[in-house]
Amino acid sequence: MSETKMILMQESELESLLDRVCRKAVLEAFAEKDDELLNIDQLCKKIPGLTRHLFKKLSEESKLKCVRGKYSLKAVKDAMQSR
Repeated sequence: MSETKMILMQESELESLLDRVCRKAVLEAFAEKDDELLNIDQLCKKIPGLTRHLFKKLSEESKLKCVRGKYSLKAVKDAMQSR
C-alpha cells in the first residue's frame, strides 16, 4: 500500500513550482510535434513576409492561442496558408 505524506510550503513557492512544471510540459509537447512557442518578433523573423500588422489580423481571424505572450509557429504558418 502506498504511503501518504503531507508537505508544507508557501503559496508563492507552490505557484512557482506549478508554473515551472507546466511550462516544461508545454515546451516538451511542442518539441515532440516539431513546433515552437515564439513571441511575435521571433515569428516575424522566422516567417518571411510576416509583419506585426499582418500577425494582428491573423490572430484575430484565426483566433490563435496565446501562451504567456507566445504563439505556436505551426499554428501561425497554417493560418497564413489558409488565408
